[in-house]
Amino acid sequence: MSSQVVQGGSSGQIGDPTPAAGALDLAMQIAGSLLAAGMSANDVTLVALRITRAYGLRRVHVDVTYTSISASYYPALGVPPITCVRVVQPGVIDYGKVRALDRLSIEIGRGLPLREAATKFQNIRAARRRYPWWVSMLGNAGVGVGSVLLFSTSWQLLLITLVSGCLLDRLLAGLERVRTPPFFSQCAGAAMMTLIAVGTTAAGRGGVEVLRGVDPTLIVVGGIVMLVVGMTTVGALQDAIDQFYVTASARLLEVTLQTAGIVVGIVAVLQLAQRLGAPVMISPNPVGLGPPGAQFLGAGLICASFVVWAYADLATIALAVAIGLLGWAGYSATATLGVGEVPASAAGALAAALAATLVIRRSSIPSFALISAALLPLVPGLSLYNGLLQLVGTVPGHGDPAAGAATLFVAVSVALGIASGATLGTYLGRPIANQLRRIRRWQARADDQ
Repeated sequence: MSSQVVQGGSSGQIGDPTPAAGALDLAMQIAGSLLAAGMSANDVTLVALRITRAYGLRRVHVDVTYTSISASYYPALGVPPITCVRVVQPGVIDYGKVRALDRLSIEIGRGLPLREAATKFQNIRAARRRYPWWVSMLGNAGVGVGSVLLFSTSWQLLLITLVSGCLLDRLLAGLERVRTPPFFSQCAGAAMMTLIAVGTTAAGRGGVEVLRGVDPTLIVVGGIVMLVVGMTTVGALQDAIDQFYVTASARLLEVTLQTAGIVVGIVAVLQLAQRLGAPVMISPNPVGLGPPGAQFLGAGLICASFVVWAYADLATIALAVAIGLLGWAGYSATATLGVGEVPASAAGALAAALAATLVIRRSSIPSFALISAALLPLVPGLSLYNGLLQLVGTVPGHGDPAAGAATLFVAVSVALGIASGATLGTYLGRPIANQLRRIRRWQARADDQ
């Protein structure tokens, strides 16, 4: 059977040849923007289908992979389908625009004409970001500071992490502008953070009293969490749970390469420092959590910093912090029962996802933005790093494959627990929110009568 193919980006705007092609391409453009911002493949599919149904397209099949989205509309039996294909390009995540796109999809569902919807989409895409780039840079660096705060309250460490985090953000931005492959970007970022740790240790040994005794491992930890490998792992496993296996496989391969890049950068700098006579010991073993108050402060800072990095508005920032603290409370309370890291992480993710799903029913804030921020303190990025570092060793010939494999298994198990908890929380939250909405409507009608 022949097919009419519409290339994404060329249609869906004013002047489309057919309403069906325009509706398909508009749905693909909105879905592509949401997928690039981090929305799960399942939710992206639901958004695309909601938009096409709003414009009368009932027989639509949507296929989402990690780098592209396609949709086919079958007008009738024996009639060639109309197919739209859109390649998803990674870009700067902007939760302000994501919220505007969510409002637009709601307006489309209420009957917004296609021509007006296409114009509004172009205006959203062309809009300036909410605040300057340096605010986003501070937000990105704040994620590292919050991560260190989970383990230590040393002001020297926090200050070093903030400064090095800003430098890392600019390095990654520069490498992205010249289209550096992610593996080499991760390698360069990890190498820079390790160089800062080596320099800090050397300065402490050389007589700089304020830097004496600063743990170089935690300096590297702050940078590792900024590279957000653990969040990609959780997203991959969540897609696998939702049966989007191609997307999940691509994301897991990305995790493998990016984490390998981190380890290569760290090990290369450590070996160079040893040859130059300035050896530094970066521990491959898990780092113990700090005082409970500092943990909650760190978790809240991670959530707030992440959405600031993503150009979110004040309402999204406040809700992300509240839900993130709820998720960390669920994790901490479950962990005190001695049930293990995996159930505790799953409980925290379940609490955060359930709360986010209930909250967004009363607002236009996309739930995935809140869930992504709330899950970030729980993600096992540090465990992935520890496992690979144990495998290869910080000194040639001193790797421990058995310990490394065990740590990697725990990291993947934690990621699976977080993904399953988040998926279950969303699944349980939607019918509860819908039922509460029906009760409010019934009470409103009863009051009117």
